[in-house]
Amino acid sequence: VISRKMGRGPRKPKYCGSCGIYVFVSSDGGLPRLLVHRRSRQVSEPQTVAAPGGIVERALCGIDGNNFRAGARVTAVRELVEETGFQLDDQQVLQLVDLPSAPGAYWGEGTHLNFSIVLSDFPPVTGPEQDSLHELVKGGMDGIGEPAGDEYHAWVTVDELLGRQDLMKACRLPLEHFAESWSGETQPLSFQHVPPRRPALPSGPEDADEPLAKKPRGSVARRLQD
Repeated sequence: VISRKMGRGPRKPKYCGSCGIYVFVSSDGGLPRLLVHRRSRQVSEPQTVAAPGGIVERALCGIDGNNFRAGARVTAVRELVEETGFQLDDQQVLQLVDLPSAPGAYWGEGTHLNFSIVLSDFPPVTGPEQDSLHELVKGGMDGIGEPAGDEYHAWVTVDELLGRQDLMKACRLPLEHFAESWSGETQPLSFQHVPPRRPALPSGPEDADEPLAKKPRGSVARRLQD
């Protein structure tokens, strides 16, 4: 009996990249504030200050698993909800703008996407979901910027973040780009994303990934996966 799996080739890894989401609020004069938290010791780059983000599952990247942009966008919006309690509405999701990514992405060149939006007012930040509590440090942003009200996050000006030594390394390049391109409008200048080269993914076991990965939950991924 010939196995039905013959000829299908090696199984693709479950995870294919990562993403970040930068939520800014404009202010009167100066650079906008960014919503950030301090990463815990249970995730990579512990004790650094960073914007929300996470790992992209291939299952979210279209039928063939190759639409990385679609999967990264869904994941970014979902991670924002899971880590901060704030959910972008449909119109805001459409307004997301790219920011450049630092080199050295874990899954290879082009496998990390950063999305951003500039809001005119502070949105409600209710805090991380139960399954995400271990990723953030409660009180980790005390004394930095303006408290977001959940004991985990703060709104910090871009120039202050760029002057901090504990800013997560991967966050510096997108924030530098934002600072250089900011003109006071509701959106920063966009950055043209370069699609990942193929093949750009590891060939090891499907679960051989360094950071914590979380499965999509609830209506967020279902509603945005289009």
